[in-house]
Order: sequence, then structure tokens, then C-alpha cells
Amino acid sequence: MKKSTILLAAVLTAAMANAQDEIITLDLTKSITPLEFDATNGSWTGTYDDEAESIDSQVFSFVHGSMSEWQTWWGFTASNHADNTRPENTLIQQWSNMAKGGIVLNEDGTVKTDSFGAPEVSADVPYIVAFYSPYMSARPLDMSFAEGKAYQAVGVYVNLNSYPYYSIECGDGYARAFTNGDKYTLTIHGVSTDETEKSIEVTLAEYSNGNLTINRGWKYVDLSSLGVVNEIYFTMDSTDSGDYGMNTPAYFCLDKLMVSPVGESEVMSVGGDSAGIVYDKGINMVRLPNAGFAMVFDMEGRKVLSAEGETFSVASLSAGVYVVKSGNQSLKFVK
Repeated sequence: MKKSTILLAAVLTAAMANAQDEIITLDLTKSITPLEFDATNGSWTGTYDDEAESIDSQVFSFVHGSMSEWQTWWGFTASNHADNTRPENTLIQQWSNMAKGGIVLNEDGTVKTDSFGAPEVSADVPYIVAFYSPYMSARPLDMSFAEGKAYQAVGVYVNLNSYPYYSIECGDGYARAFTNGDKYTLTIHGVSTDETEKSIEVTLAEYSNGNLTINRGWKYVDLSSLGVVNEIYFTMDSTDSGDYGMNTPAYFCLDKLMVSPVGESEVMSVGGDSAGIVYDKGINMVRLPNAGFAMVFDMEGRKVLSAEGETFSVASLSAGVYVVKSGNQSLKFVK
């Protein structure tokens, strides 16, 4: 082999290693939010804690909401449930995925794969469970980044939750089993810093030509086409829908979301320079660089709060994603 070829190979190998080092991979074993799991069903014990408004891990912040009085939750929760069999109590299925566990990482942070190239899973690895409930919020499945930063989207693994899996295959008291022409989809939306969007549609189950194709394992989705984003949100759809929305249970599972940092020159601020505005999630306070007037808007552009001074509280706002604007500065944050 020529010396120039060897040198080029070495450079490419180093570049690939550096690129991998720069990728931030969701790992719930490093969660900032304390995660403890129910010994019986594997669900996060904070799922019905009405004070828990998000699950934060590394740079990722996943919106969570609940009404404990009604044993209702929406958005994102976590689980380490690894049993994908169909129990008599179908609601227990909402905590599990068909791959039987979360994805294992190698010591270098890359996804560990088996001899067939599929991700290795373990009951010891927690993962995200998502419930799409559009009645509770305009974007009930919303994820943004710490400190309002933006990142290049890289990829994510998704999987069918056991609840919709068995509903699609066998039907239940609310939904029918799929027949020819039926389809169950997940759409991943990337919101850039100028509020424009790109999306990717993922088919999790489809019945066509007399055959049901249904996702059981962790499915990798390339997110690079979304570009630089400071928010990712998810929507779901099923051909088995009625006057009140989807009949098929609107759940899916997510693990190992991957993003890459971007340089300052690659990121546009939301409506201006956001460097001086700080959101302290721990105490629900916003701090402005100078005492002044600020307005807070929800993701539909409605003003939900106004304040004056150097600091102000956003504790009165419900869980969700907001933009605070003051003068020519703005910052998107997740409460």
C-alpha cells in the first residue's frame, strides 16, 4: 500500500473517531432526573408525580405531564420493563417494548450490536416510553435541549410499545385488529432556531397485500435531514381513528437519541441574541441580562406571561416549551 494511501486512511479513521466523540447519545443511566422503577411493572415511580414536569438526561429534556388523581399521564416517562408478553391487564403493556429492554452501549459510547448487526438489549438499561395525547397539549411529545441550545440531529432508535403492538395484531376493547390498508405511523419533527420545521415519517406497522408488517425490534432512524434543531417533537397517526382521534393506543418507545454540537456560526438565535437570557429550571426563574420588560410565548405564538425586572418566575406556567423575549434577545426553554 502506498504511503499516501496509508496516511489518508489514518486521517479518515481519526476524523471518524473525532466525529463519534462529538456525538451526544441519550443514556438514561446518566439521567439528571432521579429515576427509580416500580419492581412490579418497571415504570418510573415519578410517572404520576404531578410535580415532575420533565425527564432530564445529559443535554436532553423530555416533557412529562400527569394528573395523579385520575391516574393519567402524557408526554414521556421511563421504564425498565423487559417482558413483552401479553398480560391479562392490558394497561401493564404501556410500560414495555417489544425488544425486551433498552439498548446497551459499548465503553466508547457507541451502540453495541450482535452478530446480525441488531442492537443488543438488556433489562438493566432503562428507555423512554412516549404517550401521544394531543388533548393535553399542542405538542405533548416535545423534547428540547438544556440552556436553549441547538444541536445537529443525528439519529434515534424507536420501537413499538407492547400496548399498540398487541392492539394492532389482535384488537382490544377500543381498537380493531389491523386489516388490509391499515397503517400506524410516527412522525418526527425537527424545529430549527428560526422556527422552520422539517419532518420524517416512520412506519411502525402496515397491513398491505394481505401481510401485516409490524416493528418488534429497535429501529434506527437517521435524523440528519432535520439539520440543526433546538426542539424535536413527535406526532402519531393510525388509520384506525374515529371522531375522538386514534383508536389504536398512541404509544411508542425511544432510546439512544443522538445529536452533535454545532459551532456558534452554524446556529441562528430565535428572534435575536439569546446569550444574555438564562432559565434556571431548578427554581423556575428567568434572569435577564439587564432589568427590562420581557414576554413569554407558547409554541402557538400566544403570549402567556409578561414581566419586568432582572428576574421573574415562570412557576405558574404549565409544563411545555416556551420562548421568552426581551428587546432583541430571546430564549426557548422547557418547563
